[in-house]
Amino acid sequence: MLSYLLSGLIPGCAYALLAIGITLTYKTLGVLNFAQTAIGVFGAYIGLEMVSAGIPQPWAALIGILAGAAVGVLVGAIMVAWFTGSDVQTKSSVTIVLMLGIFAAGARLFGDDPRAAPRLFPNASIEVAGIYFSMTTIIGLLLAAVISVALQVAQKKTRVGVMMSALAERPGTAQLLGVRVGMLSMTIWALTGALAALGITLIMPTRPSNFLVLSLLLLPAIAASLFGVFRSIYLALIGGLVLGMIEALATYFETLAPYRQALPFLVVLATLIWSQRKEVWDAAR
Repeated sequence: MLSYLLSGLIPGCAYALLAIGITLTYKTLGVLNFAQTAIGVFGAYIGLEMVSAGIPQPWAALIGILAGAAVGVLVGAIMVAWFTGSDVQTKSSVTIVLMLGIFAAGARLFGDDPRAAPRLFPNASIEVAGIYFSMTTIIGLLLAAVISVALQVAQKKTRVGVMMSALAERPGTAQLLGVRVGMLSMTIWALTGALAALGITLIMPTRPSNFLVLSLLLLPAIAASLFGVFRSIYLALIGGLVLGMIEALATYFETLAPYRQALPFLVVLATLIWSQRKEVWDAAR
């Protein structure tokens, strides 16, 4: 059972990275980014193309991550140019349209056929207390933890973090005070695009590498973000890891295995019910 549980760390890292990006975008820009996984899949597929062209896997993955950042910048440019002053609902709806556009572009460029994605570090593992951890798992965990801590510290302790808080709460006032709102927004979009591509690159070798199927990882990513109610980067990290391990553990039980893909829905439902408990209890009094 333990081996099943630990096998969920890789998808857990991917969910966590995607969820951190969604949380950061919502927290700072007021956008629930439904295009997050589509951006990541697009970047990861660029990395696959580089592998096919003969570039070593780690370098190809890096190119894919940069491509994810570039697609994020493109999405951010559209949002900044035309929807900066719009409300959350409008901006989030626009990301649904952009997601569909990225689906169409991805299907046109890469096709619908599943592809075999190589592991980042095949045959490399470390033994800890009699348990073997793949190098990909260790690097994924380290990256997810370091990125979440760095973002949290940056938001609390640095001038950029102060500007990000100002951008989230009063974008108009922030601009009047000299904050380069457009540049800061684009930087956030680039960062979240890179995080998405990194997450998809990690999980791609363990899933059918079909553009549409991978894009549906948006559901567990949003479920993980809900752990922190789209506000806490640390809880998004924990939510992603927990979801990945729950999914993996479900494969251990024959009765649960066919339904493991539905578990994020249950998590979303349970989280929403829990988040509304105060209002329900107040209404019942």
